[in-house]
Amino acid sequence: MPAFPSLAPSQVAAVVAYVRVLQGTLATAKLPGDPERGKEVFFGKGECATCHTISGKGGFLGPDLSAYGAGTPAKTVLDAILRPTRTAPPGYRSAVATTSDGVRFEGIVRNEDNFSVQIQTSDGSFHFLQKSDVQKLEYSNQSTMPTDYGARLSHNEINDLASYLMTAGSAPKEARSKGGAGAHR
Repeated sequence: MPAFPSLAPSQVAAVVAYVRVLQGTLATAKLPGDPERGKEVFFGKGECATCHTISGKGGFLGPDLSAYGAGTPAKTVLDAILRPTRTAPPGYRSAVATTSDGVRFEGIVRNEDNFSVQIQTSDGSFHFLQKSDVQKLEYSNQSTMPTDYGARLSHNEINDLASYLMTAGSAPKEARSKGGAGAHR
């Protein structure tokens, strides 16, 4: 952005104020629960980290949720946790492939073209299969995310989990190694 040397300080302040109005309000979302307890639910009882990652910790079969809740209203986050019917997001469609030899591979379709399919199983392994060797390929349009959180978690735990998801992406980064840039040689 170019400098405006011809503008008086009051005019610069007016331009800055106008640009801030265009950005919208910076109102802080009201959290429905306690994010620290929600982190415990995410990595513990809720078993969310089995499939999802936040800040590099957790599983890999589901979407990374590091920035999912940032700027998202609490109702939207709560609905995503409790909604009983889900459609798998792009890149997270599950399938079962049965080869001509009768070997089954169940997991997430990571890549697919007219001739091959690559499935990542829950142990993290990738299986590259030629479609000519696949006897049956069954896709699931349903997400693998559990639908019983309303029964498995208490009302407070769900609110805490939503609060954690809403704040996880904005949490300060943990300190890097104390040695600084030249510490690893």
